[in-house]
Amino acid sequence: MNVRHDLRSGAVLIILVLLMIAVYHRLLLGEVFIWGLPPLQFYPWRAFALDTLATGNLPLWNPYNGAGAPLFANYQSALLYPPSWFSFALPLAQTMSITAVLHLFLGGWGMWTLTRLLGYSALGRGVSTLAFAMTSYLVARLGTFPMISAAVWLPWLLWAALSIVRFARARDVGRLAFFSALLLLAGHAQTAWYALLLTGLFALWSWLRIRPLNWLIPAMLLSGVLLGAGIAALQLMATGELLLLSQRASGVDFDFAMNFSYVPLRTLNLISPNIFGNPGDASILGTGAFFEDAVYIGLIPLVGAIAAVLQWLRTRRSSERPAFMSDVSFWMVIVVIAFAFALGRNTPLFPFLYNNIPTFDLFQAPVRWHLWTVTGLCLLAGAGVSTWANTRKDRAWAGRLTVVCIAGLLIGALGQSFFAGESGEPVRVMLRGVLFTSIIGTVAGLLALRMPTPGTPGYGRWGLAVLVLLAVDLGWAAQGLNVTTRAAIDAQAGDASAPRAYWSPDVQDRVQFEEYFLFDDYRVAVERWAEARQSQLPNLNLLDGRPLLNNFDPLRPGYAVQYAALIEDNPAEAPALLNAAHVDAIFDDDGVAQPLAAVSERAWLVETACWHNRDFEVSAALLGAGWDRQLQVQLSGEGTCAQGDAARSLGVVTSIEYHPNEVELRVSAEQDAWLVVADTYYPGWRAEVNGAPTTIQRANLAFRALQLEAGDHSVRMVYEPGWVVPGAVISGLSLFALLILFRIQDARRNTT
Repeated sequence: MNVRHDLRSGAVLIILVLLMIAVYHRLLLGEVFIWGLPPLQFYPWRAFALDTLATGNLPLWNPYNGAGAPLFANYQSALLYPPSWFSFALPLAQTMSITAVLHLFLGGWGMWTLTRLLGYSALGRGVSTLAFAMTSYLVARLGTFPMISAAVWLPWLLWAALSIVRFARARDVGRLAFFSALLLLAGHAQTAWYALLLTGLFALWSWLRIRPLNWLIPAMLLSGVLLGAGIAALQLMATGELLLLSQRASGVDFDFAMNFSYVPLRTLNLISPNIFGNPGDASILGTGAFFEDAVYIGLIPLVGAIAAVLQWLRTRRSSERPAFMSDVSFWMVIVVIAFAFALGRNTPLFPFLYNNIPTFDLFQAPVRWHLWTVTGLCLLAGAGVSTWANTRKDRAWAGRLTVVCIAGLLIGALGQSFFAGESGEPVRVMLRGVLFTSIIGTVAGLLALRMPTPGTPGYGRWGLAVLVLLAVDLGWAAQGLNVTTRAAIDAQAGDASAPRAYWSPDVQDRVQFEEYFLFDDYRVAVERWAEARQSQLPNLNLLDGRPLLNNFDPLRPGYAVQYAALIEDNPAEAPALLNAAHVDAIFDDDGVAQPLAAVSERAWLVETACWHNRDFEVSAALLGAGWDRQLQVQLSGEGTCAQGDAARSLGVVTSIEYHPNEVELRVSAEQDAWLVVADTYYPGWRAEVNGAPTTIQRANLAFRALQLEAGDHSVRMVYEPGWVVPGAVISGLSLFALLILFRIQDARRNTT
């Protein structure tokens, strides 16, 4: 193709960079993303990890939340994900925000690379690239850093898998392994699963069309993914252990799984992104979460996707159609399937899958299947645009669409004045969406009417104009979806042994999402950031080193979740349960910490233990009349049940000190006793008494206990999880294998 008459290869990526700068320029001025999960999860996790690393220790454990919780094993902390490492040396929150935006470029670059292999025209590739990089599916979710970090590797995975199918080269296996590792380290299991599943289906589709079948290809594909999993083994083993012990070990309940099901009416967002308003200016209509429902890819790409389907129908029996049109049927099916899945509870399909097909009960938000929808539509769009030609039929369709858009423009403009007053605001919001979409459509239609014949002088400039118009469209759709402020995110030193505070889940949810981080008005997060910063919401408490019994992590030890449920479900016994968890204050309905009358110790001595085989028996004992944490400890396992004596003096815990991944206690026991520590029981915690190893038992459902003889003792508990060494070995060997794979290929190239 003559470059002089077509788009130059770098023009699209330059347009994408300029578009991202225009939309996110405030990040370059020192501002950071502030709505929702960045301050409630990602900034505090990373800040605490950096502080731990500064002491020369690995950030394995978080002692401040949920009576202690795994940090590294928390998949979304993504501490091994290479782009995360920039924040270890540069300003934390700003670097994390800018890195998130850079991932949009990586996604667009991946789509540009994939569509080249598919054989799209330069303009078709450009449309696919911009549409995917700036789709509202990614932009509206940009604050969910791990989800974006995972999603943008999907085009690269498709490219690597297709390269294996077509060329069966060793280096392509290495590329698939490399991108699989990045995907698995990015920190979002749901997105990673959807991306790998779609990659597998596309690879299978592409392989089955080869004649004769090359049976080496499936082995190469599987080897690439397994090698990628091997590179990520250290992270996967840590998270796998947590998952098996978590509240999601046996799947999620039905209502949680169906949370954020796509409402069919929201399909209009494919045509006009703000037809139901925008939370960035508080014009949003209806309920739900805009960031979950967003699917806009741009008006021109949507028309291009429809054109691809129509062209496929017209030419499906033709031997002269472009080779890439053979994949249109696959992407059509993917879009339909994903759209049906995304509807969730709104059709019988997803409930059936939830009840009968493995993995459908592992995640919430069926709407996230729209990752497949937008990927399929973006690829269909590029295919459709690649077939555009200056024919009479094309000009006729362009004329009709232009007339429709002009009509929409007039209706949108006139309706703004016709529906005056507060009661007409919802209609005006919808008409504003129609108005801008009609403007884009009108300009696009006029451009289509003036389309030069591909390959002739002027076609390159015309194609550039199309891409600029698409950039304007996508830039407008992105407005307000990622609010920023010049916020202080720096962490302060704290005392992990201090008493904990406690948020009731109802109060926590209300304060989080009705006071500070509103779903229908993102501006409030900016206006009230100073208050939110001091609120001690989990995980904001990490920034001040203030312990909480609460934990706002996606995965939590299941017995810790059960203990919290006991507190909420049994108001009469809640004071005793809070006391046994070393809680000294409860946040009231206004988000103010109210001190409790009695404050327990973090660690204490108990004379007797009562053993139970099942957790429900432990729970019943904790709720039993007369249970006193100082007289009897409830242990999980085989054994007898003895009663305590309130008259006996057992001794004291004279000191308790917290260090990264370690707790040191000094205890003076007047007789044999159990030492109970109100910290989360978890595999990997090991104990020594006066230097001799001893066994930690799970106590009072969620905490730790160990047996002491009479006398003075130095007790040391250290978190040394068993997966560290084997995980590191597997990851190291897998990385070495990847380097060898690429090196072998380099040697081959040098000899040819």
